[in-house]
Amino acid sequence: EKYGTKKSQFISKWSAVRDLVKLNYQNTFWNAARGCLADYVDNDGQNMDIRPNQLCPLACKYSPLDEELSPSILRVVSNELVTSRGIRTLSPRDSKYKGVYEGTQRDRDLAYHQGCTRPCLLEPYVKVSLNVKGPSFVKKAEWLVEGFYDDLGLHGVGAFSELYDGDPPHAPHGAISSALSTAALLSVERMLDKYREESK
Repeated sequence: EKYGTKKSQFISKWSAVRDLVKLNYQNTFWNAARGCLADYVDNDGQNMDIRPNQLCPLACKYSPLDEELSPSILRVVSNELVTSRGIRTLSPRDSKYKGVYEGTQRDRDLAYHQGCTRPCLLEPYVKVSLNVKGPSFVKKAEWLVEGFYDDLGLHGVGAFSELYDGDPPHAPHGAISSALSTAALLSVERMLDKYREESK
């Protein structure tokens, strides 16, 4: 009540801007022919590299996208980027794809953003998938997390690795004890626990 009037004034002033941002975002990034979002847009138009960046607007509490677009975007991400050790940074169908993290420092740096699998990206993926698919996704989410426990003695004893090869068998690389990977996996476990509790 104390801030009610000010809040109402703020809402009436900025609601139109919010709606305009949403409209422009969707018109700019959505590609109906591909059923997903452009990776970025510049003077040459939409860049249609299939990357996990398109999970970000879906995972936002206040998404700049219409809800009905989510299943299509999620389908593309699931088909092209999801592995048993996280989310690839680029689709294997892309000519720039580097499926193995090896070689010189430059080669490894290229692979880092051009195909390596990142466990930390599971957090937005699972969040969006549960929102879109509901209970039918729980088993797959459990499978995605459980596989990491098999790797606890491979790269760093008792720790989760920073990244994995994009190509099977998805060998671990990078930091042997990654805070990002650990936090994401714990967050997914927490999401699943909360989801199971609310579904009872």
